[in-house]
Amino acid sequence: MYKNPKDMNEDEIKQYKDDPRYSCQFGVKCYQKNPVHHKKYKHPPKSEQQKKKEEDATKLEMGEKRKAEDDPDSPTKTPPGSPQAKHLDKKQNNSADAIPECSSSPEKKSEEIDQSKTNDVAASERGSEEQKKRELSPSPEKETEKSDSKIVEKDGKIDENSSSEDHQQEISKLFLTEMPQDFYQFYDFCKENSKENPALALKIVDLKLVGPFDLLLGGKFSQIEDKGTILTHWRYFYDPPEFQTILKGNDKDGLHFGYWRDDPTKMPVFIARNDANVSCKIVPVAENLFGTVDAYLEERIKLANPFEKATIARLQQKVKAFAKEKNISLEKHTPGMKERERKVVARTLHGAGIVAPYDRKTQVGYRKLATSEADLQKMLKKIKEAETDEERKSAMSDLQEVIRWATIAADECDFGTCLELGHDLFSSGVSQVQDMALQMLSIAYGQIDRPAFLKIAEAHFKDRKTGSTSLSIL
Repeated sequence: MYKNPKDMNEDEIKQYKDDPRYSCQFGVKCYQKNPVHHKKYKHPPKSEQQKKKEEDATKLEMGEKRKAEDDPDSPTKTPPGSPQAKHLDKKQNNSADAIPECSSSPEKKSEEIDQSKTNDVAASERGSEEQKKRELSPSPEKETEKSDSKIVEKDGKIDENSSSEDHQQEISKLFLTEMPQDFYQFYDFCKENSKENPALALKIVDLKLVGPFDLLLGGKFSQIEDKGTILTHWRYFYDPPEFQTILKGNDKDGLHFGYWRDDPTKMPVFIARNDANVSCKIVPVAENLFGTVDAYLEERIKLANPFEKATIARLQQKVKAFAKEKNISLEKHTPGMKERERKVVARTLHGAGIVAPYDRKTQVGYRKLATSEADLQKMLKKIKEAETDEERKSAMSDLQEVIRWATIAADECDFGTCLELGHDLFSSGVSQVQDMALQMLSIAYGQIDRPAFLKIAEAHFKDRKTGSTSLSIL
């Protein structure tokens, strides 16, 4: 197995032999960097000669790569289509459809960065100049302090001089997401129609502004000691990290509306509704708040008595007039929503579906679960209804096999499989599988670079509440 045993550390060899994990079939030639793979399989130690060869190759590669980046006409420029070129394109374009590289490793990246700095004096000098600029410019902490002082005043009211940029910065800091333009436009609409309390501008149809709107309404989030709990503010039982509540409806059904994002760094793709006390189903409504409220008002008009009907109709006319004045679309199934539908790789139990990086040509990024949706629901039902530990253990063994295959899929770069299973286990609401749900979501969000969603999931699993009367942290 070893080409040059004399060059190897005896302690490393002994440690390898005593390791109880399975041996990786690829041995020292294994290219996998996935932490799940290395947690399951052990790998033989490399000889000093092999280590030196890899280090030399890395130095050479990074030296050429740096030259090519600095000089577009350099003959050592990274060839188009190579793995390095794809990696650079991914960083430059920040494409949602790019497949994360299985071989990427934080440790290796760190070593490469350090090495490239050593090899390139010019880059180092540029870094020094940038550092000087940063030192002369205001620090992020000072910017945040400025923003805080602008946004909230003594009585919890919004400073009229503060800008949407100030609000955006604070919301991003608290909720790890940015709000689209229609969010602020809708708040302006509510202020026009309910100056005393904009949150209740839609009271006639039992809707209330909540979630990030509470910051604009003067919510004192700065007084919350555990900032992690802010991520659970108005987060209903069946709200996955992709769903962010902004409108609260009736408490009987647990009706609420929220922005849906497939990527926490991007703007929402649509607004959806969920009746948390009825089911886990998440139903897309429209692309923006005005279209969503218009659709809901239309629904309420059909069910209202003659007196309510006239009042709701007047409110709907105000919504339409404001949207027309600001050139805001009220379309319910927009091209953007249809485009997103084409990117859905799995529908999931909640019905809204998930989007994960997937290459349809190579079919890398996602594969189907090792069971059907119907069979998965039967497994979950058995686990939930099991009366004894033995019954539950038997039911769990079937689910463990599905999880095992999903982990193998992620090990081979099909990270969407773990994302699908994580969503399904979360949407089931079965308490006995919540740890498994978080495990699957951790793998998926970690590998497809959506860390904000992972933080939201971790906070929600710590305090996942039922009902709809105690979801505010303020």
